[in-house]
Amino acid sequence: MQYLNCALYAEGKTDYAFLRPLLLRLCEDVCARSATQQVDIPEVLEIRHPIETSETSRAVRIAQAAQSADRQWRILFVHADSDGDSDRALAERVEPGLALLRQRAGDNLQGIPVIPVRETEAWAIVDPDAIRAGFGSTLTDTELGLSSFPRRVEKILDPKLALERALAAARPTRRRARLTITPFLGTLGERVRLEKLRELSAFNEMEACLRDALRQMRILPDNR
Repeated sequence: MQYLNCALYAEGKTDYAFLRPLLLRLCEDVCARSATQQVDIPEVLEIRHPIETSETSRAVRIAQAAQSADRQWRILFVHADSDGDSDRALAERVEPGLALLRQRAGDNLQGIPVIPVRETEAWAIVDPDAIRAGFGSTLTDTELGLSSFPRRVEKILDPKLALERALAAARPTRRRARLTITPFLGTLGERVRLEKLRELSAFNEMEACLRDALRQMRILPDNR
């Protein structure tokens, strides 16, 4: 039996809400398919930097958040929205933090970049069936303003707005103005289909990094 404890450092409240259940499901799926032995995976730990580091660089905040949860994780996911430039997001908002953490904690750190194209909401809208189930709607993809073709979401300039409009269409009530997407993101993280996400290049890059980390940890065999 192996124990795989994972932690997530994300940019905001909505990112934690969606990504924590999604990353747990991804780890469970990868291990169920390919692990050499049984793997126990608890919920992904939400980590945040200490308040006294709020004015420091993002790299320091990532390292401090990770160290504050020392011995509580084996894999660290670090999220950054790409805003259309994934290479820059990786170079400026993820790698410096992981590099600093390696200096402090050693080279065995397993750090996984989580960099959706533009925003996390791009992954949340990739599966209209999950949207319908999460929002309690029977509207068609067109009525929700969504596409049935996953790869098209990576071309949407404002995925968050698309998700908000889908919610507004699904719940056209007098209280609609008070509805926000935040309470629904956890449900979407639990429901969005991995096979839909695997049609997205950014998600595949993250999963490839995860698989490499699991091989190094000898949870996956070298030939997978």
